[in-house]
Amino acid sequence: MQSTSKQSALPTPNVRLEEKPVGRLPVVKSFRKVIESRNMEEMTKELYDFLNLYCGFIAHYNINGFRQAYSAPRDFTDVFMRHFDREHRYFNAAYRCHEEQYRDTGFTKAEIKQEFSRIVDKHKEAISKWADGVEKDRRYAAFRVLKNEFEGNERSVRMECELCGENIEVSIKQNSQDNHNMENLCCIFCGEPVRIKGEVNG
Repeated sequence: MQSTSKQSALPTPNVRLEEKPVGRLPVVKSFRKVIESRNMEEMTKELYDFLNLYCGFIAHYNINGFRQAYSAPRDFTDVFMRHFDREHRYFNAAYRCHEEQYRDTGFTKAEIKQEFSRIVDKHKEAISKWADGVEKDRRYAAFRVLKNEFEGNERSVRMECELCGENIEVSIKQNSQDNHNMENLCCIFCGEPVRIKGEVNG
């Protein structure tokens, strides 16, 4: 009678590692949070170390300096994310030295970097549009400040001619603090004085 040896019900270490997707690793979770929230504050110390050691970044002195360096929307999009964008010259590809296992995760550094690139590919278009929108809003706010500084206050006034009854809308730019008397304004059609109709806007 042959004896049968019982196999262990527990999976081998290799099986357990194969069942754990790379996306569940804490370093990948942190990277995904950074990209999806567009917020460098989501970066953990582990991710910071991984980026400096294997992804071509410099340390920026410490994790706080690193976060600050890439917090602005344009820096986040055009510098930080580009390290993982295969279509960009900043792309930091996986090299032979990255084929070594990362810690005891069962995944290589190259596989983790490939997951980073997959996450960036998924979100780069939306994040690029977001950065463009933020930049456009910033430039428009600066434009408004400069416009007001160089053109002065602009007011829109509706007037009515006392003689011919013509309605006129006039834009008035006030370049100083002096209050000019508007009683001397005349109709461009008949030359007679005009009076303000309604309220001054602006």
